[in-house]
Amino acid sequence: NPGRKINVILGGGRREFMPYNVPDPETGVGGKRRDGKNLIDTWKKSKVGEKAEYVWNKNQFDKINATETDYLLGLFSYDHLDYVMDMDDTKDPTLPEMAKKAIEILSKNPKGYFLFIEGGRIDHAHHSTKAQKALVETIAMDSAVQTCSDLTDASDTLILVTADHAHVMTIAGYPQRGNPILGFAGISDVDDMPYTTLSYANGPGYKHPDDNGDRYDMTNDNLENAEYTQMTSVPLL
Repeated sequence: NPGRKINVILGGGRREFMPYNVPDPETGVGGKRRDGKNLIDTWKKSKVGEKAEYVWNKNQFDKINATETDYLLGLFSYDHLDYVMDMDDTKDPTLPEMAKKAIEILSKNPKGYFLFIEGGRIDHAHHSTKAQKALVETIAMDSAVQTCSDLTDASDTLILVTADHAHVMTIAGYPQRGNPILGFAGISDVDDMPYTTLSYANGPGYKHPDDNGDRYDMTNDNLENAEYTQMTSVPLL
């Protein structure tokens, strides 16, 4: 019931709103719901007579006139939204773009508003020990915060930025100033092999030692690959 009063909902996860026998407009795959409910249709019906719009791609999103819209539901992916490094920004809006549209709609309320924004894929990338993707997602979140700051007045707006939990990513010592954050920190004086600036205590990036027990040699690894998984101390899925 509280959800019916939310003015702006933007993100991914269309499959959670659709029945299994209703094909997704983008992928053609059926939804995940087994209760027969189509929550997208339910939302539309609940907004009959209101200035409400449902969109699922950037073209539709860009056409939304905030001054003429009081309710907006945007579901831009069948599953989670793509990582920034994987997304096609001609098909899906970015986090800063969604933040901007939300503020344009919500700021019409003379009583003010509460807006919650999550950079949820930062967490996903860290769980996968894909540091580059996690950092790029963090930059997108930072841009969204800047967008909010630019569109609001500090005299009557409180912006809080926080994390609900941390991860086990570590910055090693002692990389020189200016050293690429995704690169090698140096050569170990114990085994004469390189180690990266960023690593994780646990995760799927664990690299098994050689048969002779020596530490995995990362010398020829492509550290710039977006899918590269940083070294971890303990294997964990």
